Amino acid sequence: IVAMEQGVAEMDDHMTTPCTGSYQFGNRPFRCWDAKGHGNLSLNDAIAKSCDVYFYQLGLKIGLQKLIAGGIRLGMRERSGIDLPAENRPLFPTDPPKAYYDKLFGPQGWTTAVTLNLSIGQGENSQTVVNMARFYTALATDGQAARPEIVRGQAERVRLFSITPAQMTALQRSLTDVVGRGTAVGSRLDGIVVAGKTGTAQNAHDAVNDHAWFVGYAPAEDPKIVVAVMLEFGGHGTRAARIATRIMEHYLKVRVASMPATEGE
Repeated sequence: IVAMEQGVAEMDDHMTTPCTGSYQFGNRPFRCWDAKGHGNLSLNDAIAKSCDVYFYQLGLKIGLQKLIAGGIRLGMRERSGIDLPAENRPLFPTDPPKAYYDKLFGPQGWTTAVTLNLSIGQGENSQTVVNMARFYTALATDGQAARPEIVRGQAERVRLFSITPAQMTALQRSLTDVVGRGTAVGSRLDGIVVAGKTGTAQNAHDAVNDHAWFVGYAPAEDPKIVVAVMLEFGGHGTRAARIATRIMEHYLKVRVASMPATEGE
C-alpha cells in the first residue's frame, strides 16, 4: 500500500533480481521461505506466493524512512480502540528511523539491512491480532478501517490509506489469489471466495517453531466477516489459514441460514 501511494510499484511490476531462494545484501544472504525460489514475479504473484525476495527489494526501493512513516500512517503503532480495558499497543519503529535504531541498538549496532526484515513484517514489528483484523477491514472496503467492538454501538471508521480504485481492485484481487492459487490454496472454500494473506512471525524464544498468521475476509466480492488468526508455534501461515477459513465458512452459513426469506427478489 505504501508503495502504491508513493508510485513505487504497480501490480505488474517486477524486481531487478529474480528469486532464487535468497537475496544477497552486502555480505549476508537474506533467505526466502521457499529455498527453491519463485523466479521472476510480478507484485501480484509475489503477494500470492508470499515471496520474501521480492519484498526485500521493494522495501529497499521504498527506503527505510518512508517504509516506517507509511507503517505509522497505516496504524501499525496504534491500538485498535476495541472496547476492552488495557489493550496492548503494537510494537513498530518510530520516525525518524536513525534515532529509533540508535537508541535500540547503538549508533554502530545496526545497518540499513533492517529495511529488509521490516519489509516482510519481521524485525522490530509486533502487531496484535485485533489490530490486524482492524487493518483488514480497510483492505476489504475502500481504505477505511472500522473500530472493533464487543458491544455493538455506532460504527466508527477512519481512513488509513488512499489509493486509486484500480489499485484497490488489483490489490484485492491479489489477496484472493493468495487463497485461490497461492500460499493458502489448501484453505479454499466451496462457493465462497476468500481474500487474505498468510504470514510467519519470528519466535524470539524458539528459532524452530515460528508463529503462524492468517488475516482475511469473505466473501471477497461483498465482505461480511474479517478473521485474524495467530497460531502460536504454528509454523507456516497455511495452518492459520485453515482455521480462519473454517470460521468464515461457519459464520457465513449461519448467517445465510438465519436470514428470513424476502418476497419479490
